[in-house]
Amino acid sequence: MKFKEFLQDKQSKLLELWLNKFWADFGESAYYFKKEIDPFTNPFGYHTRVAFEKILKGLIEELNWDEIEEALQKLAQIRAVQENTPSKAGKMFLILKGIIRENLGEEILENFGISTLLDLEDKINVFMLRYFDFYQAYREKLYELRVEEFKRNNFLLLKRAGLIEENSNIPLEENLYHHKKQ
Repeated sequence: MKFKEFLQDKQSKLLELWLNKFWADFGESAYYFKKEIDPFTNPFGYHTRVAFEKILKGLIEELNWDEIEEALQKLAQIRAVQENTPSKAGKMFLILKGIIRENLGEEILENFGISTLLDLEDKINVFMLRYFDFYQAYREKLYELRVEEFKRNNFLLLKRAGLIEENSNIPLEENLYHHKKQ
């Protein structure tokens, strides 16, 4: 049996183990996220499951980077909004490595050798690194949006208080600076 076929036989088991361990961090909400997989009533659960399926498929079969990057981006987008620390947001890849070692490690070592197991873990590492690139980009975008919202809210408050004159030709930062100079 080839390694690819071996993993394909274990794919659904790996997916369920991975999802169960991932959802375990969500306490009582985990039941809903696992059970309800409708994209409209539970988009978080649905997109997480689909992303995990694509990542496992990419891990087992020939890499289709477009599909994998789409899955990694979706996961990063979801996790970035949840305001997790980067380590908590990316923990899912370490969970996957642990599941593989615990459930398939000995079989892989006996039948395919250490280099095959290390190659598989290297692929997971590549996915994790790419995921962190996307995660960081989404976190930066969220931060920028929050700063812009803060600026708009403060400008409106200052304007209502009569401390700033509205001049549509001057950008917000210059308008605030202009007010301070006077």
